[in-house]
Amino acid sequence: MKELKISMGIWGINNLPDRFNTRGFKDDIPVLDRIRLVGETEGMDGFELHLPTEITTETEADVRRVMDDYNLSMVQLCGHTWTERQFVNGALADHDPAIRAAAVDRVKEALDMGARFNVPISVLWPATDGSDFPLQSDYFALYDYYVDSVQRIMEYLHANNYTTKVCLEPKPFEPRSHILYGTTGQALSLAMEINDPNFGINIDVGHAMIAGEVLEDQFSLVLRAGKLFHTHFDDNDQQADIDLPPGTVNFIRLVQCIYVLDQAGYDGWYGLDLFPYRDDPVKFMKLSVKNLRLAQSVVELLNERGLAEMRRQSGAGPEISELTMACIREATA
Repeated sequence: MKELKISMGIWGINNLPDRFNTRGFKDDIPVLDRIRLVGETEGMDGFELHLPTEITTETEADVRRVMDDYNLSMVQLCGHTWTERQFVNGALADHDPAIRAAAVDRVKEALDMGARFNVPISVLWPATDGSDFPLQSDYFALYDYYVDSVQRIMEYLHANNYTTKVCLEPKPFEPRSHILYGTTGQALSLAMEINDPNFGINIDVGHAMIAGEVLEDQFSLVLRAGKLFHTHFDDNDQQADIDLPPGTVNFIRLVQCIYVLDQAGYDGWYGLDLFPYRDDPVKFMKLSVKNLRLAQSVVELLNERGLAEMRRQSGAGPEISELTMACIREATA
């Protein structure tokens, strides 16, 4: 069985407030201790984080020491462009050129630090770019601004000979009512417009589900274009992005994803974007590793039982469903 490379976003290993309890239910956990918890969890190979909220130039030596102690990889480092007052109405697509420049500079800063850690991925999330009210935003302008900002980022990346892949992460809503480039197809349209070998997409499974997307469809679409550079796994009921461990709400959807990734020969990271508001984050990580590996075992059985040939038959839906359930039962026996 191929060993999956699994990373954890350390933003989920902390006291997590929500809109009804802004102080959260736990105690804060220092960043270095969060990285240690990842390293102490069997099956975890890397971690993901933000600049400047989880790492700065003053703390990077300490972060490097801890990650080396546990033989972890820093998999993804992105610049926070949605947690400060200056980004209240937007970041890379804000109408104010000074705000856009500040957002671009934050991404550049993350790329600089990421290069020192050989970080393979840096994610862009247009969390505050978009709208809340009908007719609030001039989308023609927003798209122009965002494309220009991304082009500036990619020019900087190549001017410094960085090898980091920059990924757009689509999400339809939250925190804005409508986030720019909110669906997988919209994100792919930007990737194709930018047309840069280092610019692609990070599919967050939970985001795709609350957008009502069919996961195997969207993964196939992006993989076919050669633009899937990273993944975030989690689960929800398709109503809200609750970020439960993958496979806990609908295990078959997880099998779908792993099957398509295996079919395409994906060899990237399997990131975890989890928010255990009330639960132990270590339990969330352990359950995620277990479910990812279980789904992988099911996919291997499906391959052995001839699923590829069955999929070439247009009327084999019931038979494929029966086979899938049989393989799940066998993998869990």
